[in-house]
Amino acid sequence: GAGLYRHVHLVESDAIHIPTFGIYIRTPKVSTESASVAIEVELMNGMNELTSEGIRIQTDILFGKEVVATMEGAKSEAVVKEPKLWSPETPHLYTARTRVYKSQELLDERETRFGFRTISYTAEKGFQLNGQTRKFKGVCLHHDLGPLGAAIHKDALRHQIAMLQEMGCDAIRTSHNMPAPELVELCDEMGMMMMI
Repeated sequence: GAGLYRHVHLVESDAIHIPTFGIYIRTPKVSTESASVAIEVELMNGMNELTSEGIRIQTDILFGKEVVATMEGAKSEAVVKEPKLWSPETPHLYTARTRVYKSQELLDERETRFGFRTISYTAEKGFQLNGQTRKFKGVCLHHDLGPLGAAIHKDALRHQIAMLQEMGCDAIRTSHNMPAPELVELCDEMGMMMMI
């Protein structure tokens, strides 16, 4: 686990841009009939200009290629009708495509994947996902890939998750280190619950 074993990125951006981890998405109300999406977008200005005149932020919520809602502003909320709920059996994901414009010029664009689901814990019913009581069938997983080593390889992670699912697993508890972003993405995409 020593040294660089995860991907390193050099990001080039406009002076006015969305920083890494600058988009925060919540789904405060979720049902099979409708779900609300609340988004907060942080903007950075490398030019230290005090004006935000002419800056516009637009976020489209997509399911596949279909736009199901559109929001304007750095802090906004929208409603999605009849959302497809995320679960290990149906890992439906939506994409928030956020764009920053100055007049008509596109300055920055980010895509953030998320799912609609409800979770609750009660003494009577235990853990519930989307209103259904279920038990975690999981493993504690170290960040390395066994004989392949500690370097992140997305195809190997995908294979590892598929093998766990064949064994009946639906959850991963990460251990010791923060999980690689690729593992988090694959768990979302393949229907694996994650406990960090």
